[in-house]
Amino acid sequence: LHFREIGLDDRVLVSKPVLIGKQRIPGVIGAKAIHLQKPDERKQVIPSRSLFIDIGAKTKEEALERVKIGDYVIFATKFGEFGTGMVKGKAFDDRSGCYALAEILKEDYSIPLYGAFTVQEEVGLRGAGVAGYAIAPDLAIVLEGTTCHDLSGADEHAYSTVLGGGPAISFMDSSSIGNKALIHELVRIAEENNIPYQLKRSVTGGNDAGRISLSRTGVPAVVISIPCRYIHSPVSALKLSDLEHTISLVKLFLRSVEGGFRV
Repeated sequence: LHFREIGLDDRVLVSKPVLIGKQRIPGVIGAKAIHLQKPDERKQVIPSRSLFIDIGAKTKEEALERVKIGDYVIFATKFGEFGTGMVKGKAFDDRSGCYALAEILKEDYSIPLYGAFTVQEEVGLRGAGVAGYAIAPDLAIVLEGTTCHDLSGADEHAYSTVLGGGPAISFMDSSSIGNKALIHELVRIAEENNIPYQLKRSVTGGNDAGRISLSRTGVPAVVISIPCRYIHSPVSALKLSDLEHTISLVKLFLRSVEGGFRV
């Protein structure tokens, strides 16, 4: 099967097991064996257009009995715990943000609160644009998983975030600039309640705040991110304490809004 990837690095695709469609048909991403490659091919990243998914079908007709054109393909990655307080799994950007939002919504609040689980962030922030326009919020908090490169051999200034450092508050990225009042209030709450936090050190990339902040006449917005290693790959890793502290920080912020905080 030929396929098209969205938001992935071609270098991490080869030989990965995948599942296709609602029936979760198993397959593996294949490529020409290294023995058959020319010397110059071995030195290059194999583009996704030259890869294929093998589902064990002998003919096109047999393949179409199992899958259909347009079926989604996901990595067959298993969630699990490892190390000390660490978990690994797929799509933590943005499953981690979705989990945090779901936990936050379990409590009752005396303010009108909308939780939006938006789609197609990677291809144009489309769901966020629709949600921002439909809800017309007074302010917005975007929860997401973000880059973390605190690895051996990396320069500290290029870490972006660090695992175990708490939720990462963004002051800006390529799609939006965080509202100063919201950032200051989050920092105040974190420091007064001994919640570890960090300021995101890189400004590359973007997220749903880019569309929400420009909705209608403009929406004050801030981004709170859970640091995740190896995002946009078949498996990511995060620290559970960062996830838990993100949830705690947002809950306390919402209590502050209940108490009269305004932008």
